[in-house]
Amino acid sequence: MGDILRRGTRDKPRFYIRYQDLDAGRKTRRVRVSTRDEARQLLALAEARVAQGRVGMEPIVALPKCGPLMDEWLETLANRNAADDRSRYKRHIRAAFADMLVRDAQEIGPVMTWMDRQRKAGKLSEASIRHNMNLLSRFFSWAVERGFAKVNPVRQIPVGKRPQQTQKRDMPWLGEDAKVLELIAALPEPVNLMFYLGNRSGLRTGEIAGLRMADLGYLKDRLVRVRYSYDGPLKEDKGSTGKMKWTPAPADASRMLGMWLRRRKLQGAKAEDLVFPAPSSPNSKRRGTWTGYRKEHIEDSWDEAAKECKVSLTWYQATRHSFVTRNLEAGASLDEVSEAVGHSSPVVTKRFYDHHVRKSFSDLLTRKLKA
Repeated sequence: MGDILRRGTRDKPRFYIRYQDLDAGRKTRRVRVSTRDEARQLLALAEARVAQGRVGMEPIVALPKCGPLMDEWLETLANRNAADDRSRYKRHIRAAFADMLVRDAQEIGPVMTWMDRQRKAGKLSEASIRHNMNLLSRFFSWAVERGFAKVNPVRQIPVGKRPQQTQKRDMPWLGEDAKVLELIAALPEPVNLMFYLGNRSGLRTGEIAGLRMADLGYLKDRLVRVRYSYDGPLKEDKGSTGKMKWTPAPADASRMLGMWLRRRKLQGAKAEDLVFPAPSSPNSKRRGTWTGYRKEHIEDSWDEAAKECKVSLTWYQATRHSFVTRNLEAGASLDEVSEAVGHSSPVVTKRFYDHHVRKSFSDLLTRKLKA
């Protein structure tokens, strides 16, 4: 007659069954159940198997742990933020899941406990916790595709329980064209032209820095082609497949940028050369092979010009954010503005700018009832 052993703590008990196996030897096996009744059922099953001439329990196969699989998955990352993802994993995910079996980690309970601990620590914003959650979700999606896991527990979290990114409402923006011209005059060349494109076309900083000469070959059609963020893929290009997008160019873009583009061509710039190469000097320190402007270089120039012009806005607020706000305030359609800035859908744009979406409607929608 077999018996049941209980170990562990009151909150986290571990149950073992002990029985006489087919070879007449006494075997003790751990069973992953939460109650003594469930353990008793497994003991009865093992004894029934022995009575039928079979081994009481099949040998336990080594189950994969998250740690080695996560390390393997990290080596496959090739997205533009891969280095940041690896760092984030080491700081916020590894300690919680590395020693856990994939079978156990794919339950929703451990994931919810992990998020609760991040909130309780009080060191991370909801946006950072959400970023960590999405990173964990990407790992489990990878594990499911390769047969290591059956489900992605992150996708089972109810929407109301997910960390919510704080919406940036009522952020100041640059609405005066006269002040835009003043800033263009105060900024050094070509940062002033980069500011012009950010403010009038809604480009991100990296997209402006990554423009090639051929990308500005469509200004007469009031278009700018965007293919790079600095020297890498666009933010929207999750698979690094060479995705590109089109953004609107203002009607005076040829006049504003014409002299600079002609100068670049006289310098020998070809179609795939940078529109805005960063100036080099014997004392300049460059990281990698990137020869264009970096975010910190642009923002240093911006800080000086903004102070001179008495503008208390960041570069982002005065460029991309002002582009979206200005056009929505003027009555441009939500889907058109969303497409112009490269958001994945108008829902994303509305999430942050719904208080700027127009509230006037045409006569067609407001026509009176006919008698």
